[in-house]
Amino acid sequence: MAGLWAALLGSLCALPRGAAAEWPGCQEQNTVIRNAGQALFTNLQGYGATIGCFLDDCMSSDKFVASEIDSCAKVCFSLPECQHWVWGTEEGEQKCWFRTGDAGREAGEGWVSGAKGCHPPGTQVMPMGNMECWAEGFGYNECCDAKYGPNGNAQCWDGVYNYDRCCFPKEEL
Repeated sequence: MAGLWAALLGSLCALPRGAAAEWPGCQEQNTVIRNAGQALFTNLQGYGATIGCFLDDCMSSDKFVASEIDSCAKVCFSLPECQHWVWGTEEGEQKCWFRTGDAGREAGEGWVSGAKGCHPPGTQVMPMGNMECWAEGFGYNECCDAKYGPNGNAQCWDGVYNYDRCCFPKEEL
């Protein structure tokens, strides 16, 4: 019996931090993962980020203002390069940050961090923009990419479809 417990304990210790428990037990309380060269700058606007981004640019940011911690986990799960998310307060606002690694891990009162696999049950990859807009060769990349400027690709829009309706998801973060 002692051998069984030792094997079980050994297998739990082999799991990455935050992976031994399911949501919300996988959250690492009072832990922050600072930049340390591993900040994930990406387009967060397509997932619904509109404020609190780096230099007010949600098209290239590693953070955004979020109304709940679940948003951090869901967006990280949707970003292929994301390995860790962080939830905490900056300038009086609750925000999410995204990291490609955890080299900047340190104790931080009130901060919560999680690995990519730490997310609410049933979490699925979030689509970018409003999926109701895309058909017949039109999609987020073809219509909303930053290379087209602040209003997207003009060839995508008509009286029904426009940048604001299509380039942001229907649900807020």
